Amino acid sequence: MAEKSSAFPFMKKYFLFLIIISIVMILLLPIYALEVKVAKTEVTVYQQPANLGEQFDIIWTHSVTLQPVIETYRIDRPGKISLIQMIFDDNGPNLPARPEYNQKWLIKDGKFIVSNYDLVFERVPVTIGAIIANHTLQYNDKLTNLKEVYRPGGYVLLGITKKNIFNYLTQEVEIWLKNQK
Repeated sequence: MAEKSSAFPFMKKYFLFLIIISIVMILLLPIYALEVKVAKTEVTVYQQPANLGEQFDIIWTHSVTLQPVIETYRIDRPGKISLIQMIFDDNGPNLPARPEYNQKWLIKDGKFIVSNYDLVFERVPVTIGAIIANHTLQYNDKLTNLKEVYRPGGYVLLGITKKNIFNYLTQEVEIWLKNQK
């Protein structure tokens, strides 16, 4: 019986060691995060896990036509986000007026659908509408109003970053603490 009791503490220590190593390895696994950063300071004000090859939308209301505009982007890799299409239902300032280069235009259900863009961003610039625009990020069925993560009228950059889970969780805590003030 004495031998069994001396082996048991060793097994507990070994099992605890395996659990700790497993947790550390999980925390070091790489993930991609779709981030919203303040343009001048590079401070991250929002992030969510993301996958390469997926798409997200920036939805906003045009200040002149007062109609919704949907810009769709594809996450290609860190430093490369492609504009896929833009949907709007009335021509207005700062909206495409006619096909350019290889763009394709389709008018369907009263909406202009402009696609086949040859436009790639390192990070997508957005000036958050202060009154009318109400810029909203839509990714994986989650809607995030940008003026709730940073100030209306503020200039932010949306980008994709590769980081480990530990860094992601640490940044989540930092964002949460800033929002508690």
